[in-house]
Amino acid sequence: MRWWTGALPPRWAMIAVSALLALVIGIAVTVASSPASLTGRHGYAGTPSPSPTSADPSPSPSVTSLGQLGNGAHLVASASAVLIGSAPKLAMASADEGRTWVTVRPPANRSGLAVDQANPRHAITGGTAIQVTLDGGATWGPARTRPPLPGPFQPLQISPFEPGVWFLFHQGKLLRTRDAALSWRDLPNLPPLASPVLVPGLVADQFFLASGNRVFLLTDNGGPTGQLISELPVLPQGVTVTDLAVVGSNPVSLLARGGSDSASAYLLKDKAWLPAGGGLHGPVAVGANGLLLVGDGSGSLGSAGSISYSADAGLTWTPATGLPADQSVEAIATHSATLYAYCYAGDL
Repeated sequence: MRWWTGALPPRWAMIAVSALLALVIGIAVTVASSPASLTGRHGYAGTPSPSPTSADPSPSPSVTSLGQLGNGAHLVASASAVLIGSAPKLAMASADEGRTWVTVRPPANRSGLAVDQANPRHAITGGTAIQVTLDGGATWGPARTRPPLPGPFQPLQISPFEPGVWFLFHQGKLLRTRDAALSWRDLPNLPPLASPVLVPGLVADQFFLASGNRVFLLTDNGGPTGQLISELPVLPQGVTVTDLAVVGSNPVSLLARGGSDSASAYLLKDKAWLPAGGGLHGPVAVGANGLLLVGDGSGSLGSAGSISYSADAGLTWTPATGLPADQSVEAIATHSATLYAYCYAGDL
């Protein structure tokens, strides 16, 4: 796909939803556009493509290449009104709902990025060693002390509660620093991890960790020596959690995307995992008042994107409208009553 060459952002389409309506929740699309289409949709006129209807069941493709985040896109909207889109080797952050962007890339021979949600110019990257930037990737320097070896190291999270708390993955272990790399600890009381997913909870110092079909609650960042780690109910056999969103902390309730031969989304409710998402099995998110969202995540160009949402704790699911007719939804983020969806060709 083409990308911008100056300070202007690409054309993104922003999805907004009001979760405060009593019973009917409508999702409308507004557009923040640059002077030219930069997502592969040539001749873009500033209005979203219509959703397919019964009269037009299969619109012809108008995009032919991936968005800048490519596969494995992730999206976060933080309390400081910063929107962050990331992929393994690229992060983009906007403080003005997508009008302007800061792009962060790791240095050569490094992999993975974790970005500070409160200050997106602060990020860490991994590989054989851990490096840190404080200026949006213009310069990178080594961590203040060397972490426990061996690597490689995969960044998972910079805490949105404390910027000096970092989590990384290496050699099947969860590595943590609480003082911005002055000291390190491999957290005990966890099984060997594989492709872990770590997300912050709803209260300070609380995190949720998923590996395979197992999910763990970390209280007080896992505690001084890691004892404050408890296992939650196990998902069905064969499920591998690839995305996780927190619905509630007391009692604990989570929405998970599970990758398997029969990929699906699951809702942890009353200490049991239940199928969720109205048949979709893509990215998951939770909005204001417990609004649950699941996207299609099919990695498709030329087919309509889909999001199902539930305002009644997963009892019923309703398809959203206004999404692009030519690309799937690969990542969802929420802040208060505003929702964002990142689509496969780069539309937001």
